[in-house]
Amino acid sequence: METTKKRRVDKEQIAEVCQECIQRTKISHNPKRSFFHPRLKNLNRIEIHRSKTHGGIFQRFALHCVEFYEGLVRLSHKVHRFIFPRRNKIYGQPSPHHLVTGHLTFGRRKEDADSPVFNMHVELWARTIWGGYRKLSEGKSDRNGQFSLPYNLFYVHRLYIARVWLAVYQTDHEHFNKLGQHSPTFRDFKRIKISKGDLVGIEYCCRQVQLSYWEYRKDTPLPRVVIRDHDKDAPDEYSPGYNETLEKQFIPIELIKLRHIEMIRMNQGLTYEQIVEDYPENLTVCMEKKIPGITRGDDWFGERMMNGMYACDFDRDPKNPNLYWVHHHWGSYEKTYHHYAMPDVDMWFELKDNGLPRPVKITLTGPLTAKEKDQKQKRTFTPGDGEKWLAAKRICRVSAGLYAELAHHFAGTHVNTEQFAIACFRNLRLNPISGLLKSFLRSVVLVNHTADRILIGKGYITTACALTPKGIDQVVYNVMGTLDWKGYRPMQPISAAHTYAKACNLYWDIVFDFVSGFIDDPINRGSILEQWFEIYCFSEDLVNHSVPAFLCHYLQNALLDGNGKMKGNGSTDWYQHHHRMDLNDERPEIDGIKRAVSKITDKKNGHEVTDEDISQLKQACTYMIYQATFGHTWSNSKQYDDIGEVLYCSLGLRFGNGPDGVMGPESDHSIAPDLTRSTQMMWWSNMLSRTGYGFIMANEDGDVPPELRKNLEKHRQEFADLNIDIDIIQSRTNI
Repeated sequence: METTKKRRVDKEQIAEVCQECIQRTKISHNPKRSFFHPRLKNLNRIEIHRSKTHGGIFQRFALHCVEFYEGLVRLSHKVHRFIFPRRNKIYGQPSPHHLVTGHLTFGRRKEDADSPVFNMHVELWARTIWGGYRKLSEGKSDRNGQFSLPYNLFYVHRLYIARVWLAVYQTDHEHFNKLGQHSPTFRDFKRIKISKGDLVGIEYCCRQVQLSYWEYRKDTPLPRVVIRDHDKDAPDEYSPGYNETLEKQFIPIELIKLRHIEMIRMNQGLTYEQIVEDYPENLTVCMEKKIPGITRGDDWFGERMMNGMYACDFDRDPKNPNLYWVHHHWGSYEKTYHHYAMPDVDMWFELKDNGLPRPVKITLTGPLTAKEKDQKQKRTFTPGDGEKWLAAKRICRVSAGLYAELAHHFAGTHVNTEQFAIACFRNLRLNPISGLLKSFLRSVVLVNHTADRILIGKGYITTACALTPKGIDQVVYNVMGTLDWKGYRPMQPISAAHTYAKACNLYWDIVFDFVSGFIDDPINRGSILEQWFEIYCFSEDLVNHSVPAFLCHYLQNALLDGNGKMKGNGSTDWYQHHHRMDLNDERPEIDGIKRAVSKITDKKNGHEVTDEDISQLKQACTYMIYQATFGHTWSNSKQYDDIGEVLYCSLGLRFGNGPDGVMGPESDHSIAPDLTRSTQMMWWSNMLSRTGYGFIMANEDGDVPPELRKNLEKHRQEFADLNIDIDIIQSRTNI
């Protein structure tokens, strides 16, 4: 392969070409679906092999009819609300001598019976024989989940009152007006019919009312929410605009995959080159067309490891502080070696004069051919090894891509954000922190539910690499055990060219200032303290359902002393600790197990709150917003750049048929994923990067705080200097 050195392309020309390709391959999120394209109802209908689209003319016509009917239903509801408004007025004079009482608890199981649902909005309603609504009483459940609604018994028994019911409301999504004031909305969650004839005494008791409300799953050690039926009983829902936009963006990509699968089935000679050519051009393909060989060179390799999707952790080599070291460990996870190679990877880099890393050595540990069985065999390669060096770098790209997908993307943003979303929606209702967080934590549980089926578990990844479903679960579980909000700070730049780390820190500072301003606002601060019990329960749910804290054996020996604390005397200075768990911090213990997530507070009441509690609340909120927005945007949108060319980088490599196994050249297609897996990989990398809705600056649903958007706009040029377009930063993890 012709290298950059052979072409003698100067650095300025390379930079110019790179910027040209970045602009040329910049993703547009404008809808592109043709009227004659198949239809897709929602994200949960996506499948790796053939998505549940409606392609036939009769299917599309039927779906249009269904949508027309649903539109009529929504219109009828609007007309109904106009004719029969629910006025915010109590009818009749409530009497303390006549009460409707009850006790709200979580879940459908016996173990949830003692978990009260507090601060839940409850109303007593009646309807007249001519259809009018009459609110008889309203209130909130207390800390024990109990509610008591006084009402006028004599008003209820008037002849024109036809029926009575108790309505339990959940606090829905928050919306912000132009002045930055947020207004929560309430949505019917459960209705309990009450016979008019039963309202005769001093008290009518609804007894225990169990709410299937943001329940924790019991079939996994991870903090995941119960979703029995995505379309019927999920605790969250996508906005209508999301489903419509996703359909228009996704269908063209789906059609390419379907055409390829049909060509494979009919044995029509589909090639790897045609697969890449049919999908939208990505950064590496564009660069190769301009300067052949550049993306396989050492300079490009180092730059993408630092500032691409991979965003590797660059620790200094403990044995040689002049080098930086990146390690991917796969040996402890369950794998199958029937087809795919998966050695452990160690990469060493030196910094060039321009601050970018250049690889100087790669060590691979484990089998590199199908015949090898030794899991401990090490082989080291350097730039002088020619084709073997190119093959070693390819293995490193694949390893880094898979690690970024599982550790940074799925575990670090998706599952990590879900644990905060569950605790938030279960506990935050009256506290202003509810308005601060909920717009950023929307939708993640829905997209994770779909990812369980199409990517994780028995989805695409287990068919495209050596990891088994159990192995993937082990990776995610261990990564979750290393994540904590306390003391977190984005990775510190190791040079002026470390644009990824610089952008992370810039965004973190903007979000922290926004969160601090929100919490320090006198009006918000008073309400936060008044409803501090919600923060306490939020914190307790987080810790109680957190996975155990995890630190691998190597780091335990290298970093910790005999007391389990970080070693002193500068012996651990090589370790990048800012964006990792604080190993000196005491882990909270639940049932004798040290947990990964720290407590935000141990105070139940606002008058007990200290400055440290407020400081920790600011830090935790900043962490949640950061991971759900910028953290997810980076690992998601960059997939198109770095996993958008099959032979350059996939998520797995086969042993191949040659004598060198996986160390063979790119031209040996028996090493690359098979044709089916290849088009599926191109499909989902394009799908994840090219389908988007819910951006901070676009604010499609009107639920992003205007102050955050204003602060981001002030720093637009600073982000642009780091090759970041703030218009693509997502406001939530929804794809």
